[in-house]
Amino acid sequence: MGLRPGIFVAAFLLVGCASGPMGSAALTDNVNANTARLVVYRSSALGFAVQPSYAVDGRVIGGSQAAGFVACELPPGRHEVAVNNLPLSSNLFGQGSEKVSLDLRAGSTTYLSAQPQMGIVTPGAITLIQVTESQGRADVASLHQSNSSCGKA
Repeated sequence: MGLRPGIFVAAFLLVGCASGPMGSAALTDNVNANTARLVVYRSSALGFAVQPSYAVDGRVIGGSQAAGFVACELPPGRHEVAVNNLPLSSNLFGQGSEKVSLDLRAGSTTYLSAQPQMGIVTPGAITLIQVTESQGRADVASLHQSNSSCGKA
């Protein structure tokens, strides 16, 4: 009888995690010379039940899953990336922004770290922070790729 609650809790915790291929395997291909790659990842399990979607230029591309990332091939140039947080989510104590404007360069990969922030009344907001390519590559290597509705990466 004592084992059932533990199994239920473990199953509940795993539901919110990404389960696709690992970043170390999924992002091995070079970026095409005429496109740019955008990778948005969430390594923290803090607030795992809060999974707002990511949007690029107003179009939803995928969900913010703990231990997961989405990767998109996009045209080079200026793009706005946003997190569609809950309306009452707050970012009182954290850093980053819910919207980031980026200039994506052809043939390169840009990484955004999605970081859960602490909230008071509601779950905190997920914010975006651009990181270096080497930092992003290292962070994503052990994460799972989530489904996305953007170009193949």
